[in-house]
Amino acid sequence: MTAERIYRLLLRAYPPDFRAEYGRDMELLFRDQCQESDVRTLGFWARVFWDVARSAPALRIEAWRGRGRENTQTVEVTMKIAGMLTVLLAAFVIVGAVGEWVAGSKGAMDGRYVLAVVLGVFASVLLLGAGVAILLGARWGRQPARLALFASLVSAVAARLLFPWMSIFSQLVGFGLPVALLIALYWRSKTSTFRAA
Repeated sequence: MTAERIYRLLLRAYPPDFRAEYGRDMELLFRDQCQESDVRTLGFWARVFWDVARSAPALRIEAWRGRGRENTQTVEVTMKIAGMLTVLLAAFVIVGAVGEWVAGSKGAMDGRYVLAVVLGVFASVLLLGAGVAILLGARWGRQPARLALFASLVSAVAARLLFPWMSIFSQLVGFGLPVALLIALYWRSKTSTFRAA
């Protein structure tokens, strides 16, 4: 194996982006060093290995941090979109619940139906608040959004138990959306904890 081949293998310790930008220049510099020094000495290779061992890990860590920042920005944008969608769906369900109330008021309403509609509106208002908390994220933190989502889920389950004829759309929004957002908020906090460590 020639000295240049060995050095090319050592360059693999550096991040790919760094190698793409500086790899050729590093090889040319190494070729110059080979001509000025004796490549058969232990001192020459000790200096080469020391240089790679000293600089490559720091550049790898910097590249990983850069990727982590990009992933964090992607997650933030996704959460903002999820927050906007939550606000829109919650507002839509509130309007639907009011329509349900109006339709029910024309017929005979029993106490369970009224309580189910009130719980449905309350769940939607909590979902709306969770969406706003997600949108405001950094100012309020994630805890208010989690509490609102959990309370919304409990209210939706109670409404479903009281009035079993809840529409599929209402069930998806009432159960699926809070569960999905709670998982996303929990996952987001775990990944940011790992990145901070």
